Amino acid sequence: MPGLVLLLMLLLSGSLLAEISHSPLASNRIIMGPAGSGQLPSPVHPMPTSTTPTTTTGRCQKLQRYRKMLKDIDDVEDLYVDVPVHIALEGRQKKRFVLNLNVSTPLTILFSVTVGRKMYYNQTANVLRPAAVPPGPGIAVGSLVLPCALPGQYDLFVQARQAGALKVDALAEHPQQAWPLLNETHRIHIRTHNRVRKRQMVVKWDRSKFDYHAMHYCLVIQRMVSSPFRNPFGNFCQAVGAYVEQNHPKATGCTSGGSPLDLVWATPPKRERRLNPRHNLHIVCTGKRRQQVLRRLLPKSSYQLDLYGVHQSRQNLTMLLSSSQVSFNRTQPLALRQQSLNLLKIGGQHGMQVYSFKVPQMEPPPAYMRHLFLPCSGSEIRVNLLRQRNEVIRSDAFYRPTYLRQDGVLPGERYLMRFEPSNEDEAVRAQKVLVAVSSEHLFRDLPELPLNISVFNVRTRCNRATIAWNGSPDERELSYCIIVFNLPQRNRSVVDSTNYCMDFVPKQVMQYKNFQWMTCRERQQSSDNIETETILNLMPGSSYLVYVTANLSMGKPLPYQTLTLHMSSQCLDGSHETYY
Repeated sequence: MPGLVLLLMLLLSGSLLAEISHSPLASNRIIMGPAGSGQLPSPVHPMPTSTTPTTTTGRCQKLQRYRKMLKDIDDVEDLYVDVPVHIALEGRQKKRFVLNLNVSTPLTILFSVTVGRKMYYNQTANVLRPAAVPPGPGIAVGSLVLPCALPGQYDLFVQARQAGALKVDALAEHPQQAWPLLNETHRIHIRTHNRVRKRQMVVKWDRSKFDYHAMHYCLVIQRMVSSPFRNPFGNFCQAVGAYVEQNHPKATGCTSGGSPLDLVWATPPKRERRLNPRHNLHIVCTGKRRQQVLRRLLPKSSYQLDLYGVHQSRQNLTMLLSSSQVSFNRTQPLALRQQSLNLLKIGGQHGMQVYSFKVPQMEPPPAYMRHLFLPCSGSEIRVNLLRQRNEVIRSDAFYRPTYLRQDGVLPGERYLMRFEPSNEDEAVRAQKVLVAVSSEHLFRDLPELPLNISVFNVRTRCNRATIAWNGSPDERELSYCIIVFNLPQRNRSVVDSTNYCMDFVPKQVMQYKNFQWMTCRERQQSSDNIETETILNLMPGSSYLVYVTANLSMGKPLPYQTLTLHMSSQCLDGSHETYY
């Protein structure tokens, strides 16, 4: 066997040597296996040669061009803010101006004649492309404006198109800063909603009244780490400078990325923006969008929100539109005050509203709590009472003034109150409700309504109607008012007109639309405690909405259930009557 292997090697030696001579040196490896059989060579990358271009050279082409311009143009002139420079240039002559800024500021560079120009930032390959200033007296075509110039060195390369004198003026201001509308009062409200569990905040604001078609928006968000907090930024440029310094390291070597300002201007608007919780300053530009969802906020923190407008038709002129301080904590339910009527919202933009009340600590301790509910539009709703997320009471659906008694309470306990429409059809009308809470038998400033608060139509004639209702069990001095509203012919629906939350004070109720008639009187002394009243001067064929209110000498009135009167249009004589 060894002899046979030697014979085969001698026969193949010529072709083997020829193949090796034409193969790369790094690939000339034959790996022998355990059985001595040849295997495929392992893939080994060829060593780089002097002719292989390095990736660094490919990335630094812009930087090489910049350095070549520095080498070719040895005519350098220092440029200072608010100090004009006058020079004489020959035809096609090139000139380099060097400007150093210590703070962030709007920057405008004006040329007296048209020249070719190119600007670099901080001795890197970052070519700046400023906006153009509209030409005017003493201002040539090609003048530049940077809405926010960051601190650092600016190299401005200029080439004359013809021989002559040139004036270069660098101004630390925006060319549109004299826009008259900047001095006008502009009130915009910032609205926020906290989603603490998701670490999100929804920010919304009103549309700008100044050229709203060209206005974009930017939010400056600062986490308030000191108390009292003082806003360190006097304008948008100062905030941009601090934000870029915080997020963008200084470019060195062959860094050929975009301008540091791309962190602000070049980031496309998004519905949601994730904030870095390790940073205290954030800038989010939303374009024309007037709402933004911020994520990854820190709970139990306070934030300063500054809203700036960016005018797209005036070289990105920025202006402060509104400011607000927000505490990013879980929203606490509104605490209800005892012995007073509270006007509450049933639902909201982000779901059902929740309210809280606390059982007072008093002697003797209260054995129950009384609740009074008045659905404003007569819509059918329910109320749920919760204690430590457990449902204590779930009421039946009601659509008129209703009392609810809660037994078994202890001093110091806190309960939550939540309202909901009885069905989907009622969700449109179920908007608000009046609520009163008391730990006493009677409400101090509110009259007591009877168990049956219905108002009855006893008899109607051509132009009059007699109504009746159950008297109040309240033993305090009390009176009643009868208020009549005319229902328009085009809208005979009592559902659309009922409003238990209106101000029933006589001087105020007369100001309401379609008010017809009103009278007030003391309670009548009767054995059955039934009150009656005759309403005069009604029009045949018309419809009326009648309110009866109980009034204390001091306090607010409470209404009974409303009554609708439909007068007959066919009345032959004065003796025509209808009984109910």
